Amino acid sequence: MKKKLTIRDVAEKAGVSISSVHIALSGKSGVSDSTRAYIRQVAETLGYQPNAYASKLKQRTKQVVILLPDEKGDNSFYYPEIWHGIHDYQTSSDANVDFTEISYGPDTEQEAFSTLRRLVENDEADGILAAGHIDKEKLTPKDWAEFAEKGVSVVFIISGNRHSPFLCCVQPDYRIIGRTMAELVLSRIPDYGSILMLAGNPKWPSHFLVANGFTEYMTENRRSNMIYYDHSWSTSPENYEAIKKELSRSDIAACCSVYSIGTALLCQALKESGKAGRVYAVGSDLSAQAIEGIRHGILNNSIQKNPYAQGYVGLRTLVDYLVDGKTPEEKCIFVGCEVVFQSNLPMYEHRRYSNLFF
Repeated sequence: MKKKLTIRDVAEKAGVSISSVHIALSGKSGVSDSTRAYIRQVAETLGYQPNAYASKLKQRTKQVVILLPDEKGDNSFYYPEIWHGIHDYQTSSDANVDFTEISYGPDTEQEAFSTLRRLVENDEADGILAAGHIDKEKLTPKDWAEFAEKGVSVVFIISGNRHSPFLCCVQPDYRIIGRTMAELVLSRIPDYGSILMLAGNPKWPSHFLVANGFTEYMTENRRSNMIYYDHSWSTSPENYEAIKKELSRSDIAACCSVYSIGTALLCQALKESGKAGRVYAVGSDLSAQAIEGIRHGILNNSIQKNPYAQGYVGLRTLVDYLVDGKTPEEKCIFVGCEVVFQSNLPMYEHRRYSNLFF
């Protein structure tokens, strides 16, 4: 039996993307006239005939719900750049998709999750892009299973809900980040120097996997430095005082933070304790506080987890699947990360560089 030709066959023969073939054959804008003519010629030569019913389904406007923490309070340290990446993708894409944004804070989670359930129940969601540390008791595994039964595709960003049905997860490689952090720290302190690690919430993969990568690297390199762990993860005065108290230990030679809020607290504690510049310090991400910390020598480095790319790639992956049927090659898509120094800090202070860090 002859294999039925697909849009993927046309794309491979023409040496272009599936989305370019879809645009060229559907008459949408997005490719040059010469490219459109070339793709149509390739399709005709191959004898490709698009299925009329399938084409009709593809032309139907897809509904994507974006469920993401807002940019206020503690969320302001990390999530604005994810939103920035999401909005840049929306601006650049001409896909036939409508977006519904649901942002939430600590006091509006229940309302946000109820809105999401209602949209799915009313068949107003073909896909969901979800980010953040979503409480499994507030949006349960049963909820996600019911979304899957309704045919809703889900892409997660930095989420611990990956036990639920999902298309893929977009995130940095947290284990590698921890190993990189360990190499930076251990290359600068003696074997007897102790380390203060702001390890965040041990229940969140984006925190504990970084800490695990750190200790893994230490074990491989036969380093036995003492590590003092702090497991707070908010900006409360109590958490800050606990961090400052740990930092006052006389044997502390280095400190690090696996998350953005901890990095901001660490910068403040280093400055107020008089230990800025006296202990080697590595942070995570690039909040305003982290940028100032690097600029003034309070932090030696910070590891940028590229939240912009997480937002952009996450939404692009979901839309490509819904519109063009492009299934992600991997269940987990890793975005690249960078070590930020005082010398290269100017690159990260200008948003025009954001789309370079994929």
